[in-house]
Amino acid sequence: MERVKTVAMDMWEPHIQVMQAYVPQGAEKIAFDKFHVAKHLSEAIDRVRRQEQRKLPGEGAQQLKGSRYLWLKNPQNMDWQRWKAFAALRDSTLQTARAWGYKEHVP
Repeated sequence: MERVKTVAMDMWEPHIQVMQAYVPQGAEKIAFDKFHVAKHLSEAIDRVRRQEQRKLPGEGAQQLKGSRYLWLKNPQNMDWQRWKAFAALRDSTLQTARAWGYKEHVP
């Protein structure tokens, strides 16, 4: 087990516990897979969007209404009209835009 350098896994707690219990320095050798990391980040962005939409008064709430899939979709896969609508949201001062920016800049 000492020869194990890295183990790629999802973020399921039992998997993490087994690594820590049976692999020397197991916690340091875990690499979470990109799919699950992206899933958790997307869920966090959607939580921020929902909270912000509830807080925004009247007209401001309309800015986020119907934008859920714009935040979740890869901008490279958007048609021009959706990309243009998303760019306005992305460049805004919304908390959701800030959360999305954090996700996009994760190394």
